[in-house]
Amino acid sequence: MKFPKSIILDSVAERKNDLNYGLEFVQELGNDDAGFSEMVVIIFKYKEKYYSVDIQHVNGENNYDHWDDEVDCPEVVKKQAIQYYWEEVKA
Repeated sequence: MKFPKSIILDSVAERKNDLNYGLEFVQELGNDDAGFSEMVVIIFKYKEKYYSVDIQHVNGENNYDHWDDEVDCPEVVKKQAIQYYWEEVKA
């Protein structure tokens, strides 16, 4: 789905919700190499579905400087892990 570049930069890249547009920041996943090379994946929610966008800073250049007016953000699936633990019960 495509989202306006201004919404992505103002909300998602700043890690905050945009209540007027209906977009909710969910999670940031990423890697930063002492500021030299960075790639962050932002997960956000829009109309009960989850989407992601890559924010990249490589060799002093930002990928969002080259985005069109609309940014194509793929839908992602939220997965949750269920953890069990065993405990000895003394009778």
